[in-house]
Amino acid sequence: MLAWHHEHLSDQSSAKPKRSHQQESQQGLDVTEGLLENQFEPLQAMVFEKLDAIVHASSLVERIHACIRPSLQSSKGPITQETFNLIMVYHHHRRYKSGKRQGKAPIELLTGEA
Repeated sequence: MLAWHHEHLSDQSSAKPKRSHQQESQQGLDVTEGLLENQFEPLQAMVFEKLDAIVHASSLVERIHACIRPSLQSSKGPITQETFNLIMVYHHHRRYKSGKRQGKAPIELLTGEA
């Protein structure tokens, strides 16, 4: 799990911290491989797959809030349902600029269609 965590952090880091996270991840994998021998690869694949499937609610909420914040700050008073709907359409159809989902929109990830 620590190896997955450091691998996940390396995706979000700049050059120097990225190398450090990659080294930590590899060290953890090396130790685990020594302990598990033949069972290492299938177990690593299963654990990484399960950990990748976890949706972190707080990061999701913060992401949505970060997308909505500029629109909320530019409006005077409470926003209408129509304005909120426009913000949702933008959020669902904009493409990620970086990370492992780069070039894909949230709606594409959900439906599997371009």
